[in-house]
Amino acid sequence: MKARLNDPRTVGVLGLAAAVLLGLAVVIVSTVSFGTREYRAVLAQTAGLRVGEAVQIAGVEVGTVRRLELQDKHVVATFTVSRDEHLGADSRAEVKVATLLGTHYLQVHPAGGGELEDDTIALERTSVPYNLQDVIDKGTNQLEALDSDALSRALGSITEVMRASDQDLGPALDGVNRLSAMVTRRGDEYEELFGATRSLSDQLAASADDLISLMRTSNLVIQELTARREKIHSLLVDVQHLATTVSGIVEDNESNLKPLLADLDTVLGVLREREREIAKAVRQVGVSGRYLANATGNGPWLDLYGPDSTPDAVYCATKGC
Repeated sequence: MKARLNDPRTVGVLGLAAAVLLGLAVVIVSTVSFGTREYRAVLAQTAGLRVGEAVQIAGVEVGTVRRLELQDKHVVATFTVSRDEHLGADSRAEVKVATLLGTHYLQVHPAGGGELEDDTIALERTSVPYNLQDVIDKGTNQLEALDSDALSRALGSITEVMRASDQDLGPALDGVNRLSAMVTRRGDEYEELFGATRSLSDQLAASADDLISLMRTSNLVIQELTARREKIHSLLVDVQHLATTVSGIVEDNESNLKPLLADLDTVLGVLREREREIAKAVRQVGVSGRYLANATGNGPWLDLYGPDSTPDAVYCATKGC
């Protein structure tokens, strides 16, 4: 065994095997995520994001960007997140600039319940930072499309017009200067006016609910008045119809109603006369009733008094004197 270990070929084979095993271990350690979970985010562009840059949630680093792949016209960023963090179905992601030197990070915003479909944040829920290079590229194409000769002629025309109106331009600029000076002098008044306007706006905003409630109440009152007006209109129409009907009945029976009304007037005269007689009798019965009550108020008999009209001779003869 020692002889084999001293053999250079055996040592070389063992060293090569150890190097291969070490390389596999490094690859496994670099590719396999321990305690993390892989997700993907579909981006419109990389926006400078690089493999190995951080993944943050609420400002805390929770993983790294593992891969960037081009699929169709979009970029798919594969990143890891700690298993302690749960990405719901509505999670969002955006590429952020970390420093002025050009480093970036992927900001993830967990949201929603359930699980993220296919562990992928869709394109409509991702965003990338403003890219100045894209604007420059687009602006370059627009500038190249400009007609330099026409632009030069236009600027020359403006110069000639300004030169021709030099005498009018000076007073105009002087007027603008005076206007600016006036605005500066009255700055405090303008500030007070704006402050009052702001106060009024705040008051209106604070009273918005009351104004809306008042408008709704006024609307109910108007609706009720409208309903009452319709009912009154219907009642007036019915009354007019009734008056027309009664007028027709009176006209149709006028010949019979005149004698009837005359007889009714006679009956009313007789009834008034009988009423006066009954009232007089009631007054007289009242006096008689009062005397009768006085006479019978001492018991179950009637007290009467009459003067004795018997002559003395008759009285003495019958009863003795």
